[in-house]
Amino acid sequence: MIIGTGIDVVNIERIERLITRWGDHFLSRVYTDEEISRCQRMVRPSECFAIRFAAKEAFLKAIGSGLRNGIQWTDIEVKNDLLGKPFFSFYRKAKEVLQIHHIEKAYLTLSHDRPFAVAHVLLEGKDHESSDR
Repeated sequence: MIIGTGIDVVNIERIERLITRWGDHFLSRVYTDEEISRCQRMVRPSECFAIRFAAKEAFLKAIGSGLRNGIQWTDIEVKNDLLGKPFFSFYRKAKEVLQIHHIEKAYLTLSHDRPFAVAHVLLEGKDHESSDR
């Protein structure tokens, strides 16, 4: 059963400006060490950072509560499998929220075409209301 869906569009140049202005403070607040390392190795790091920002925003929209429930940006990590397919890893409060809402899978699609990066998230899980009967 679909639990939630979210989409987000980010202007890559906006992320470039944030990185220029705030540097490591911005990066360490929003991205995990692994995400920072991966993006900094890319030819166009700002596109990598922007697409991950969009993915995190799309996830927060899909769960319906944003950062209000104690999730930190770094509780959500965007990774890629060996073929490049993106997926999430969740930590701390984000992992807890998934369990509370009976979410079993988070599907992630990413795309970018300068100046925009877009992400779509689909959350799948059990219908916890019918399982309580």
